Amino acid sequence: MSHETRFQLHVITDGQRQVNDLHSIVHKAVSSGADVIQLRYKAAPALDIYNIGHAIHPVIREAGARLLINDRADVALALDAAGVHLAAKSLPVPVARPLFAGGADAKWIGCSVHSVEEAQEQERLGATYVTYGHIFATHSKPGLPPRGLAALRQVVEAVNIPVLAIGGITVDNIDEVLATGAAGIAVIGAVMQDDDPAQATRLLREKMDASPHRPRIALPGRD
Repeated sequence: MSHETRFQLHVITDGQRQVNDLHSIVHKAVSSGADVIQLRYKAAPALDIYNIGHAIHPVIREAGARLLINDRADVALALDAAGVHLAAKSLPVPVARPLFAGGADAKWIGCSVHSVEEAQEQERLGATYVTYGHIFATHSKPGLPPRGLAALRQVVEAVNIPVLAIGGITVDNIDEVLATGAAGIAVIGAVMQDDDPAQATRLLREKMDASPHRPRIALPGRD
C-alpha cells in the first residue's frame, strides 16, 4: 500500500511505564504495525524523557517507524527524533518550526486541536498534522462529552493537512473513524494497557489496512 493511501497508527505512551516495561511494549507495537511512537511523560523532567527516548529510539528506528516527543522540542532535537507533538502549553508552532527546518526532510510538528477553527489556525501556522478528539468516551477524559464522528469529519474536510483521530478508538469502531477521511488514529490505552500489546496493535493495523476507506490527506508512511 502506498504512502498516499495508508492510514497511520500512532501509539502514545501512557506516562506510567518504567524503561524496561516500555521498551518491551514499544518493540511489540512497532513490530506489529505501529507507524509512530509518541513519547509522552507530562510531569517528567527533560533528562528523564531523554533517557527513556534514548532507550527506545533504536528499536523504533530498526522497525522503520518514527519517534515523536510530546511537548519537549529540546528533547526531540537532542534525540534526533522524527519531530515533536505540541500541546497547548508547548512552544507555538511558528516558534518550533525553525528549530526543525530541513526542506523535504523537515521534522514533523504536530499539535492537538479541539475545533475546526483551531485546526485551521494550526495549519496556517505551519503544523505538519493535527490530532483531533476525543472522538468517543474514554477513561482518560472522564466527565467530558466526546466530540463525535460528525465533528471529526468537519475538521478533516476543513484543512489541507492530515488529521489524526484520538479518544476511545477500538477495533469495533475504527472503521467509522476511517470513513471520515482521517489520516489515521492515535491510541493510548488500546495498546499501552492491553495485556497483549502486540496483538492489540496487530488487530488495529489489520482493520486499518482492510478498510475500504482512504485518508483524505495522508501522512508519509514508515521508512
